Amino acid sequence: MRSVVVFLRDTIESAVTAYLDAAYPEQRAPWVVFVEGDPCLYINLYRDGPREHESEDWADIVHRFGGEPAACVIADVSGRHPGDEQVAGFVAGLLARFSGAAMDDYTAHLWSLDELRGGHRVRGHPFFDYNGWFAEKGS
Repeated sequence: MRSVVVFLRDTIESAVTAYLDAAYPEQRAPWVVFVEGDPCLYINLYRDGPREHESEDWADIVHRFGGEPAACVIADVSGRHPGDEQVAGFVAGLLARFSGAAMDDYTAHLWSLDELRGGHRVRGHPFFDYNGWFAEKGS
């Protein structure tokens, strides 16, 4: 499963939860984005960063982010769907409402909303470019 994490500052989890409840009504834990009735994104609050990352990797993320995130949200993307549109909408929605940055599974870069909207590339790849990274790895 592919994932994206959104790190948020200057907020509290209850504000993020209220936003997710409004954006994805009638569901919670996880909030789900559907494509033609089939689940595509499974969205949860993300509290496992310090446990899931090596301590030096988490410290690096926190340093680059400018401090411990106030709240984090993760979206796991079903393998049954590309998820590009859904991920873009999910991340842009959060970052338009809250200050923060997003990270995909393919780079250690913390992507700002301006970078996402502006088509920024890291090592030649845009955000959540799973096909591009897999093609590059295979060659």
